Amino acid sequence: MENNSYHPYVTERVCRFDGTPIGACYSASLMHCVPERDALLHEGEIITQHYQSADAAGLIIIPLAGNSVMSFLHDVDNYSSLQHENVRLAINYATLRQAGSALRAVASRFSFWLYDLAPPGTEWKNITDFPFSGIVLSDDFFRENYLKFSFPFLLASLRETQAEVILRTPQLQLPAEDYLHLQLSGWQTQRSCHPLFPG
Repeated sequence: MENNSYHPYVTERVCRFDGTPIGACYSASLMHCVPERDALLHEGEIITQHYQSADAAGLIIIPLAGNSVMSFLHDVDNYSSLQHENVRLAINYATLRQAGSALRAVASRFSFWLYDLAPPGTEWKNITDFPFSGIVLSDDFFRENYLKFSFPFLLASLRETQAEVILRTPQLQLPAEDYLHLQLSGWQTQRSCHPLFPG
């Protein structure tokens, strides 16, 4: 039986810990640049279908990586649909390091979420200086750090900026109250063993 509430591009749902939907995150593989159009593939179609679905009020999280970042930054005026109030552009730390100043220049017009927090060699100043509206922790990062003394302070500092702090995981391992106590705001259902952005 087909579930018509899922639009064809959705890869992962994002919810509060009580199960309330926050939005949908799309696959990074769908968002590459089409050379002959010099535009992102599917971006307009995804947003149109999202608004026609039952969860149209939810967030639309669209990953930008590789040539899609360069295409986006080359002509941001072509992407007015990505400025909608409920659209979030997902980037990883490698993209932030590569194009941070150009992304900062458009951050007042677009809303960004950071995925794959704290890979080896991370400079925290790059993260704290950027106006992210969301930070997504990987399951591995969470499991390696959540019992450490400093972890609640890290999350509190992220939440001070009013950013959503989301855990991307295949399934929740702790009671919902534990995640809330750590000041996480929700979780994203990880459907594959890979990071959102292929390495």
